[in-house]
Amino acid sequence: MTGNPVECDCKLTWIYRENYRSLFNGLQCVQRSTKLKTDFTQLKRNELCAWEPIMCPSKCNCYAQSEFLYINCKGAQHIEQLPRPEQVGLNSSVLDISDNNFIVLPLNTTFGYSNVSQLNASYNKITNISLTQLPTNLTVLDLRNNRLKSLNNEFLRIYLNDSRKLQFLYLSENLWFCDCSTQQLLYTIRTHRTRIPDADSLLCYNHQSFTLLTANLTELCPTPVNVKYYENVNVTVISVALTIIIFLCIIALFYKYKLEVKVWLYSHNILRFWIHECELDKHKRFDAFISYAHQDADFVNHTLLPQLEQCEPPFRVCTHERNWLAGAYIPEQIIESVEQSRRTIIVLSQHFLESDWARMEFRTAHQCSLNEGRARIIMIKYGEISDSELLDRELKAYLDMNTYLDWQDDRFWDKLRYAMPHKLGGGKNSDMLEVNGRMYFMGQVEINRLRDESV
Repeated sequence: MTGNPVECDCKLTWIYRENYRSLFNGLQCVQRSTKLKTDFTQLKRNELCAWEPIMCPSKCNCYAQSEFLYINCKGAQHIEQLPRPEQVGLNSSVLDISDNNFIVLPLNTTFGYSNVSQLNASYNKITNISLTQLPTNLTVLDLRNNRLKSLNNEFLRIYLNDSRKLQFLYLSENLWFCDCSTQQLLYTIRTHRTRIPDADSLLCYNHQSFTLLTANLTELCPTPVNVKYYENVNVTVISVALTIIIFLCIIALFYKYKLEVKVWLYSHNILRFWIHECELDKHKRFDAFISYAHQDADFVNHTLLPQLEQCEPPFRVCTHERNWLAGAYIPEQIIESVEQSRRTIIVLSQHFLESDWARMEFRTAHQCSLNEGRARIIMIKYGEISDSELLDRELKAYLDMNTYLDWQDDRFWDKLRYAMPHKLGGGKNSDMLEVNGRMYFMGQVEINRLRDESV
């Protein structure tokens, strides 16, 4: 159509519907009044039509803007007819009758009223809303600051429950009455609160402390059934409270005697998946106690200890050579060293079998493992055992039923570290005594003896 003398007047207002203007890029049109040529796509709707919408009520202002025909009637007392948006190439109208003295809304049979999609009727004296007073295609309804006490169930069903056309409904600053008869209103407001922007401000006129969102029907309707209900609720609340108190007392007792409870459960094979070994052993001073014959001291002090104490993370190791107090009762120190260590490492050699004290250390560690029901012993075979007849019955039975680490194994150190405790303690223990640069293990007997001597 480019190059044709197209006249631009009200007959072309349909172009503005559904973005038809994009189809006429480059078209020049001639305005009848000025005879000037103008780019058609740059013309505004009001430049096409010089006349105002007809049938605009008295004391009302009617004008087209954007996608709506706006009708402002803030000074009108009643409305008998309205302009239709088709006059200016539109489909919908916005009717503003706020700040008037309307008691009822216009009937939906009023000429031009069916085209209204947004209705502002706030700040009037409206006492009731009827379906015969509302446009069928309503998307926004503002009823703030009127004299409404409730909304009938038919309105709630048609415009809220059964339809999604009404997008926004404003209801605040009305005299809402909250009682048993408003049950449907309360439920509907709460269900569609996203479509009611001022839902939090809907106060109950007869209960100032309640809103339509917080009002409790069981409190608004005091019936014998509700009284019985409250009695049951009270009994339930008291029972739950007592249960919680008892439960908290059990928790407090458990945390006070947690270690004793876990040791008992673990030893009786109850809830073992819940109890970790590191929790049971966190009070122990050492990760391992090494039991060996004095002929194997070179292997222990120069090979075994450096690998365990200088690895990452390091282990805390107890040996009788450096951690026992000289002159203390040996059997007592054996028992305390085993009990205060998470593992007992046995360096099994021919010399070990020939040592009475070493075999005693094994029996103590073995008995401790049996008492706790856990594997505490790490057996390391060091060198050849030429005289197996020295194996006592208890040690021979243990070797027959358990695996041991061989010093000659290529993966000896990996297997040893895996057998050691996986969660380690840290920090220097207060029950260690340093004498001439060496650390000694102090049992409770020796601590008491030193305390008595100092007195």
